[in-house]
Amino acid sequence: MSQTAFARMPAAKRQALVAAAAEEFASRSFEQASLNRIIASCRMSKSSFYHVIDSKESLLTLVVSHLRQDAARDWTPPEPDEFASDFWATAVRVFDDALRVWPRSRALGLLWRIVHANRADPGVSELAHAYETWISAVLENGRESGAIDQDCPADLQALAASTLLAVFDEWALRQTEAEPRTADFGASADHQFRLLRRLLQA
Repeated sequence: MSQTAFARMPAAKRQALVAAAAEEFASRSFEQASLNRIIASCRMSKSSFYHVIDSKESLLTLVVSHLRQDAARDWTPPEPDEFASDFWATAVRVFDDALRVWPRSRALGLLWRIVHANRADPGVSELAHAYETWISAVLENGRESGAIDQDCPADLQALAASTLLAVFDEWALRQTEAEPRTADFGASADHQFRLLRRLLQA
């Protein structure tokens, strides 16, 4: 992708391109996503589009990067060290805070769906790696404070927690897609947190 050409686009056209691509990648897998639909949706000519974007892969990476920036303005997870003093109280607060912000953040919602539909993409896998690194650091603080079971190998524990959290996300996504108006995020979070605590608590 030509970063210079993208930067030279008028701001409104850049935003329209990212928004159209985000919607496309959030609603379909990478293989099913259509550049033609994106081009039509953002009302660009094909020649203008391909002057800026050289591949579907680079477009998805661009979209993930922009959504990460927008999502960070809505909600940013705390530093792992913040869990050191009172691990489970902090974990409850983070769960509640994410639950409060997520339904109102369009960027978080789109990013959430894109990650789950496109895990193999390099831009998405980089984000997933950062997330897993954060989880490992959080759990290490829990282990050091005695709040987390220290008998289980740390790498296995981190993998189990990451996998369970991914399952939670997948389940919540299905709930919101099936019945978006009646999805009870509070009850869902309670169930999820209880299962996570059972998995990890010392």
